[in-house]
Amino acid sequence: MTGVLSVADVTSYLAATGWVRQPEGWRGAAVWVHDGDHEILVPGSDDLADTPRRLREILAVLARVEERSQEDIASDIGAPMADVQWYRAPIVPRDGQFGLVDAVTAFSSAQAALSAAARAALTGPRSVFDGAAPKPVRDLLARVRIGPIVPSGDLLTVRVPLDRADQGEPPLARRTLIVLQRATTLLREAGDEARRTGDIGVFDRVVGDGVSADLCAALARFAGADPGARFEVGFRWARGLPSAVPARTVVFEAETGRLLRRVAHRLRRLHREHASVTGLIGTLFDNGGEDRFRVHVRGEVSIAGGEPRSSLWVRLPGEAAYDVAVEAHRTRTPVRAHGTLMEVHGRLELMADRFDRVVDDRSEET
Repeated sequence: MTGVLSVADVTSYLAATGWVRQPEGWRGAAVWVHDGDHEILVPGSDDLADTPRRLREILAVLARVEERSQEDIASDIGAPMADVQWYRAPIVPRDGQFGLVDAVTAFSSAQAALSAAARAALTGPRSVFDGAAPKPVRDLLARVRIGPIVPSGDLLTVRVPLDRADQGEPPLARRTLIVLQRATTLLREAGDEARRTGDIGVFDRVVGDGVSADLCAALARFAGADPGARFEVGFRWARGLPSAVPARTVVFEAETGRLLRRVAHRLRRLHREHASVTGLIGTLFDNGGEDRFRVHVRGEVSIAGGEPRSSLWVRLPGEAAYDVAVEAHRTRTPVRAHGTLMEVHGRLELMADRFDRVVDDRSEET
């Protein structure tokens, strides 16, 4: 556990967590104190014979002071350029063990929450994120690490490595967790207001701060089965890249899971309700049975509150519209469809109430 820790990392950790180095040393070791009640001796070098024993002693003291496991603290010490997010929830480990279903739910929900926040940080906040995540978001998620899973612990810890900042802007990983911390804080506050007033419309106002249907659905799963138990989300910033934003813990009270599921449904329904697409038909589909009159249109997609797309499946209002689509496909004529977005078998489709060809005025004149 301590083999990979260095004296330099321990020293920087102590300096960042409120310990004060004393002017005098002791037999080559640096003396650090915390609130006058705790004292630590830090070896002068990684190469001394007693350095491993000293590091174990340091971790034991830090575990008492911070009331955290030695494994968790050692992971923080050894990763000075990683932000940390953690969950304490019904579906995370108890006594170091996961139920299989809970583990899958917890990991996928942590990934979904990070993905929603990263997409908001990268492309701007939206009520719903459609399609595959952009490559920078996928690259960020690929670097994220979980753990350690501590035998005596009750946390799911998510470690997000940071790249160095470019041109004065924090790296995407840091921007992601700042968005996520702010969004969870505002969700908690909006939840308190919704309980007082009975109006969940208050959540619409925080979409611009990174709240999305995707994030609400991910957090709701941490609450467990309906109506949902109390859970916590916490944040710590990497000491290698200090932040002016204070780290904090956000506590969601019991029954938040049910509320967040309602909010996710509301944001999907209200902000993805209307859409249009203009472009060329690439695929026609009509199986002659229940699944009839669909076309795949590639071009310009407009979704209220949604992420830009380059194509969309359109379910046409009837056989007459499908005949128009067949002719437009044959002549390579652009079409335009307006309607309501719905998820069908996990795929986003436009249920068209208007569908027609886009006629070039110049061709009409000739």
